[in-house]
Amino acid sequence: MSASQFFITLFLIIDLFCIIAVIFFERKSPTATVAWLLILILLPVVGVVAYVAFGSGFPARKKKRYLSKNARDTLYDDKLKRYLSISQSDYSSNARPFIKVVNYLRAEAQSVYTDQNQVQIFIDGQSKFASLLNDIRQARDHIHLFYYIFKNDGIGRELVAALAEKARQGVRVRVMYDGLGSMMGLSRLFVPLIKAGGRVRAFDRLLFNLSPYIRINYRNHRKIAVIDGKIGYVGGMNVGDEYLGRNRKYQPWRDTHLRITGPAVWFLQERFWMDWLHAEQADQEPQKLERYFPEPLPDGNVGIQIVSSGPDRFESMPIKSGFLQVIYDAEESLLIQSPYFIPDDGFVDALRIAARAGVDVRIMLPRKTDNILVQQANMAYAETVMEYGVRVYLYNGFLHSKTITCDRELVSIGTTNMDIRSFSLNFEINAFIYNKEIALAHAAIFEQDLEHCIELNPAWFSKQSRIERAVCKIARLFAPLM
Repeated sequence: MSASQFFITLFLIIDLFCIIAVIFFERKSPTATVAWLLILILLPVVGVVAYVAFGSGFPARKKKRYLSKNARDTLYDDKLKRYLSISQSDYSSNARPFIKVVNYLRAEAQSVYTDQNQVQIFIDGQSKFASLLNDIRQARDHIHLFYYIFKNDGIGRELVAALAEKARQGVRVRVMYDGLGSMMGLSRLFVPLIKAGGRVRAFDRLLFNLSPYIRINYRNHRKIAVIDGKIGYVGGMNVGDEYLGRNRKYQPWRDTHLRITGPAVWFLQERFWMDWLHAEQADQEPQKLERYFPEPLPDGNVGIQIVSSGPDRFESMPIKSGFLQVIYDAEESLLIQSPYFIPDDGFVDALRIAARAGVDVRIMLPRKTDNILVQQANMAYAETVMEYGVRVYLYNGFLHSKTITCDRELVSIGTTNMDIRSFSLNFEINAFIYNKEIALAHAAIFEQDLEHCIELNPAWFSKQSRIERAVCKIARLFAPLM
């Protein structure tokens, strides 16, 4: 047997083992299973590479690692709530129309509802980072940042310089980033901060040849900032110049982020600590962290639940299910923004039921994209939901916002895209906000964004070439793998 024949045979054997694994050992949905089988059978080379990088479920070591994280998080959550006497707030009048949403998220995600918060919405990077830098420069005790992407560019260096200055003043600074999202160019970026006494960690660093249980899946996609335990930030913006409109390729860049004050900040802080302790593989008793949870001062009338989801929860997908409950509760309108729209069948059915029941369902997607295959899948699903009466718009730029507004009374803003990867494969975090004033403000933002959109219609799809139509169908076929 020649060398080439040997390698071909070996590769086909590997492909066969992958097929067996998909059928007998993976716990994927039937749709995802069929998609993987198709690519492994029809395109074995591409299929094996993709399966090794993206497809394999939880290898034993990784499952054990995330089971350990989930157990640590649960224990920490219970201890912290008892130690700090954290209890469920009484529901405000704003939350009562969505009691089922509140109760579901409380039961499934252990998410505490808090009142007396204040929220500020940012729709551009300039204002968000100006506010964040101002809060950092006024910090007195500690600064905690977690970003999926942390780039060594203009805003990245400005942020690190501000953090290093605070560290030199004695403020405790902790920065964390995802091991894949921020894989390149960070060795020099954080040197000034580390020299000043700040601490920097990677969440599940990507080590292809040293750590077989760390793969491209299961990334931490969260964006959290907490200053002195009193001010919190969460939303769609990472740390990079493109979020400030400095990347011509994706102009205009449109995103949404929140600044929160009040008791809800405790739960952004808690999530940061859970992920930090995982990155350090350490345990910490809540009483030793008391300084990071100062008594919250009432600062408004906004009801909030901070909700996290991730692969450590395995079968549970609380943010996705929370979205579904919001859709089912909608009576008048649903306004959705997402850069990626690759829902599963259950999500599509929920949108179909809402639209058929007379709810005004509108979805806004980007016209520009950073992934051509995802964009084609977006269009395929857009065409499907339009058949049910959903109205779909393309924003003339890169829309990176991840939001859903219901009946102009509830809005959820965070890091979760409307796609399978965010729902089940990534660590995500969202704020579910129960307040008419905030929901109306965000609905007005949606209406303003419509001025920069085109609405899709059957004529738009009919103008596509046969090749474009074929690419859309293929992209939808393999959407469960994206």
